[in-house]
Amino acid sequence: MTSRVWLLAAIALVSGACAAAEEKDTRGGTCEDAKSQHEYFCEGKGFKDDIFVKSPIACKNAKRNMAAACDGVVEKDVPYKFDDQKAEK
Repeated sequence: MTSRVWLLAAIALVSGACAAAEEKDTRGGTCEDAKSQHEYFCEGKGFKDDIFVKSPIACKNAKRNMAAACDGVVEKDVPYKFDDQKAEK
């Protein structure tokens, strides 16, 4: 009976660890992927006419992706919002 309790406890522990691993934030890909995003959006290595490169939100989100992928620090992304300048004319 005692061995069954230990076995069930071990199974519960392993399944809990697996569930926690599945919840890891992977929105930015691997750490190397996130570093590449940071270079593109924050360090000026991106396509100069890319509208997202011109947006400070893209750099902030790239920093958040890098923190999540490399350091395990997860923060929500800032939503992208663009004004419709054509409607104002």
